[in-house]
Amino acid sequence: MKYDSECKGASMASIGSDISPSSKAGVRSMYYNRVSLSHVTSNPSLVKTSIRAYISFIKPDQTMWYRACKTCNKKVTDAIGSGYWCEGCQKNDDECSLRYIMVVKDSDANGEAWLSLFNEQAERIFGCSADELNKLKSQEGEENLFQQKLKEAIWVPHLFRISVAQHEYMNEKRQRITARAVVPVDYAAESKLLLEEISRMKTSQ
Repeated sequence: MKYDSECKGASMASIGSDISPSSKAGVRSMYYNRVSLSHVTSNPSLVKTSIRAYISFIKPDQTMWYRACKTCNKKVTDAIGSGYWCEGCQKNDDECSLRYIMVVKDSDANGEAWLSLFNEQAERIFGCSADELNKLKSQEGEENLFQQKLKEAIWVPHLFRISVAQHEYMNEKRQRITARAVVPVDYAAESKLLLEEISRMKTSQ
C-alpha cells in the first residue's frame, strides 16, 4: 500500500525542521501563507507551504518508529552477541531509543492526503515519545491505552508546515508530503485572520 511503501522508503536520519515552531515569524507564516490540501495535491510544482488540517486516520499496524542510536539518532541494527550497532558512530551500544517515522492521513474541508511524520512532529501530536507509546502498545489489559492514545490524536486541528516532493514508485508518479513543523491552532490568531479576510472582502466590494 502507498503509506507502507513511502514510510519504508523514507530516510531514517534525523530530519530537521526548516522553521522553529516557537518562532513568532515562523508561526505567523503558517497562518498567512497556507493553502488547502486540494491545492497541495493538485499542484505538482509546489515545494513548500502550510496547511490547517486534522489527522483523520492513523493506521495502527504500520511501522511507527525505528531503533535509533542515542548519540546520532541514526538507525541501529542488532550487534553480534548483544547490544546495537550504529554504522554512523561505528560503535556498539547496550541501549537504543525509538524515534517516530510514520504516516497519517490528513483531512480538511477540501480534500485529504497522506502525510509523513518524523520524531519531533509526531511527539507534538501524540504528546509522548516513541518509547512511551511503545510501552503502551506492549501493555496488556482490558483498557487499550495504545489505541486510546491514537484516538486522542485524531480530529484535533493543527497547523502544519510541509514540504512536497515528487517521486516515482513502480513507474507511477507520486507526491510525498512531509511535515516539517506542527503547532496547535491558536484560536485568537485564527479569529484575527478571519476578521482581516472579512475586512479585505468588504474593501474589495
